[in-house]
Amino acid sequence: MTYQEFQTAFSIRLNPQQEAAVRQTEGPVLLLAVPGSGKTTVLVTRLGYLLYCKGAAPEELLTVTYTVAAAGDMKRRFQALFGERFTGRLTFRTINGLCASIIRFYARRRGSTPFALADNEGRLNAAVRDLLSRTGGAYPSEQQIKDARTHITYCKNMMLSEAEIHAHRVEGMDFPAVYFAYQDFLRRSRLMDFDDQMVFALRILRREPGVLAHYQRRYRYLSLDEAQDTSKIQHAILALLARERRNFFLVGDEDQSIYGFRAAWPQALLTFEENWPGARVLFMETNYRSTQSIVTRADAFIQQNQSRRPKHMRTDHPQGEPIRKIELADYSRQASYLLQVARDCQRPTAVLYRNNDSALPLLDLLDREGVPYACRQREGFFFTSPVVRDLTDILRFAFHNCDREAFLRFYYKLDLKLKKRLLEERLRFQREGETVFETLLNAGGLEPWQAGRVKAMQTHFAKLPRLTSFAALQRIVKYMGYGEYLKEQKLDASRLDILLALANQTRETGPFLARLQELQGIAAGGGQAESPFVLSTIHASKGLEYDRVLLIDVVDGVFPSLREEEGLSPEDRAALEEERRLFYVGVTRARERLELLTYREKFGAPREAGLSFVRQLLGEEAAPRNQPAQPRPRPKPAAGPTAEQAAVWEKDYLPGVEVVHKRFGRGLLRDRAGSIATISFPEFGVKRLDLIVCLKRGQIALAHFLPDSGR
Repeated sequence: MTYQEFQTAFSIRLNPQQEAAVRQTEGPVLLLAVPGSGKTTVLVTRLGYLLYCKGAAPEELLTVTYTVAAAGDMKRRFQALFGERFTGRLTFRTINGLCASIIRFYARRRGSTPFALADNEGRLNAAVRDLLSRTGGAYPSEQQIKDARTHITYCKNMMLSEAEIHAHRVEGMDFPAVYFAYQDFLRRSRLMDFDDQMVFALRILRREPGVLAHYQRRYRYLSLDEAQDTSKIQHAILALLARERRNFFLVGDEDQSIYGFRAAWPQALLTFEENWPGARVLFMETNYRSTQSIVTRADAFIQQNQSRRPKHMRTDHPQGEPIRKIELADYSRQASYLLQVARDCQRPTAVLYRNNDSALPLLDLLDREGVPYACRQREGFFFTSPVVRDLTDILRFAFHNCDREAFLRFYYKLDLKLKKRLLEERLRFQREGETVFETLLNAGGLEPWQAGRVKAMQTHFAKLPRLTSFAALQRIVKYMGYGEYLKEQKLDASRLDILLALANQTRETGPFLARLQELQGIAAGGGQAESPFVLSTIHASKGLEYDRVLLIDVVDGVFPSLREEEGLSPEDRAALEEERRLFYVGVTRARERLELLTYREKFGAPREAGLSFVRQLLGEEAAPRNQPAQPRPRPKPAAGPTAEQAAVWEKDYLPGVEVVHKRFGRGLLRDRAGSIATISFPEFGVKRLDLIVCLKRGQIALAHFLPDSGR
């Protein structure tokens, strides 16, 4: 069948770059595909072209995907386009599925039984928890267990030597000891984890020429999807399989490599021609997903990375709405703003964030108000993290201050400064019904300064139950010494902000503690899968798209987690580039509308952090270093829109946003009922205004709305 006949028979419609990729079937090929450029369509079409136009047998084609779900999706896409004739004879596999096949084949040849696959996550987590306890961590948290396992995966996927593993450092644990004890546990149990599957498969291919030759003969054409997320050991395995025939087709985009913590190896894309002499590098640069305003800005943004191929994303789509920056008056208003977006949601909309914890204040409100949502990622590490665990333990003790064991778990993190032996000796004499503080003061033997500290702490704890939950947390951190402990131990305090936001939404301390327990179950539930309003980390949104995307917490120190400044180490600069790629992936999930949510204050205090990613995306100039920011001129309301535009724009005016009115100046939108907004103006007091009327007359605008300048 000729290519023209192939096109006609299967209604193939490709642009010139896509067609070039489909028809380049021989030799090593790297196809660099920007977001929304149709890479899955090209992969599937190329398989059909090999079968119908090049006479390849379906059994000779191996397609490796990043996930099991992607393998199933690609198989369905192939069947939808080409029917059932070849579908059942094609091989779509993850790298782990391929490695399992290699291990089984080798075991059959030798007549041996391979180690069993350790696929019981609960058992593996329990083993790591035990190892962390035995190597110095008395009470390992779920986050520490996850971190240990992530770094174990990293070491195996990066093919680190024993010496390199001994030098590998992870904060809060003796990682080398944990790693080697974990490997010993697997050996003694005759188990291998998913990463060991790859280690063993690579060892077999390197040591057993007969096994390698079998797989090289079996698969004449090898295709790899999501090549930028493939690890170093995975690239090594696939390179061995493709070495003989050299028909190796990689599809990826180093600009979308966001799994560095899992040892993704995008360098393989940057050095492809060196590793595969005579290779061809092709591009697919047309985005079929997003509007011109999103594509143009996203392309300019990612150009700022250094470790990338020179390419540009473009689109033939209309200009569309400009990217919007919504700066709320305070961080605490973010959840209520998004709640209103959820209430009004009638088309696919995603709230995307860097950290999974960011969704919790919004989840809390959505659940209280009965507003439907879907949540794509539901890890519960927030509730067992050290900072959250400490603060909730301290709050519970305020209601049960006879609990000696609880007190001994956290006392040294507060401003008490008494030795453990002294406390334990005196608390041995605690009588039933007597508080810890009464026991310490009644036992005698304390120096006057020691008794003074105990009395001061007793006063603090007596007041905590009478405070709001927010004020109680602030008191613990600012006045009881816990904030100093965080600084001394260099602990991540980012979860404190989430906890404070949740406390703002449950005023009383007792109900707040109960609500946290409820939220743990709510967060694990995931909401309603069919809801058009989706909450997701950017990692979990990879490969998906939505009509409207809201990126939240886009503030330096949160997203990006690193602050962009001079003198960054090479490691930190590489990490910052990955953060920029992550932001780029989030931006390019949006089809029609993209909004960036920031805030001017955090719990009433001026925001100190900058907005470097917002500024870079919108093409703003950076403020000069060491120079106070100049006051911004009052923005002028835009010329009046059409009635249709006014109805659309009016939906952006939600409680918490700042506005500027032609007559009343800058004000804070406090409440809304339909199109009627209650707005507080410092100079003119509280006004009730009809937003649609004001918009149509060009009288009002969002104070911090920044259009896509440079269109």
